[in-house]
Amino acid sequence: MIRVNLLPIKKARRRSEGRTQMVVFVGLLLLQCALMAVVYMDLSSQVDDLKKEVAVNQRDVAAAEKELESAKVLEAKQVEQQKQVDILKELEEKRTGPVRVLDELQAVLSPPRNEAERHARARMNWNVEWDTRRLWVESWGEADGTFNMTGKALNADDVAEYLERLTSARYFSNIRLNFVKAVSATKDSVDLVDFSITGTLSYQDESAEDDGKSGS
Repeated sequence: MIRVNLLPIKKARRRSEGRTQMVVFVGLLLLQCALMAVVYMDLSSQVDDLKKEVAVNQRDVAAAEKELESAKVLEAKQVEQQKQVDILKELEEKRTGPVRVLDELQAVLSPPRNEAERHARARMNWNVEWDTRRLWVESWGEADGTFNMTGKALNADDVAEYLERLTSARYFSNIRLNFVKAVSATKDSVDLVDFSITGTLSYQDESAEDDGKSGS
């Protein structure tokens, strides 16, 4: 009988199987490392893209904030300029207002200069036939936008016409007749009436409103 010693073959087979398992394990480990590297690179790329997007958004936000700040500065300058314009306008009104008021009073106590003015006054319910010499102002005072005047007229109807004219004149409002009373006549003089009128003054230019009244 021939005997064959199989022990070396078995040992060699076990060593071969061990090497195969080791190669498979190393291969799987390398494959896993490769997959992890791919995932890491992809995530790194996404992070980089997000960082770039965040940087762009931050620049846009900074630019928008700068524009907003510029707009706020511009708005503040416009407000300040408007305040200066209002102050200058108020000073101009205070400087020229009394002159305009006196001119208006003179117009109220003057006859129409031409036919157009005559028709304009008629549309304002002024009695264009009234003789303005029948009434005259003796005193005038103004304080804090309120005026007081006194004067004389031939009769109460003249005072009524004067009140009507003041009510529709520019710069005057809240017209109130304080009193009208007869003055005792002396020898060789005609009967007269004294009157006192108060009201409110506005130095703003109301010519446009006045034109609207004239054209109605």
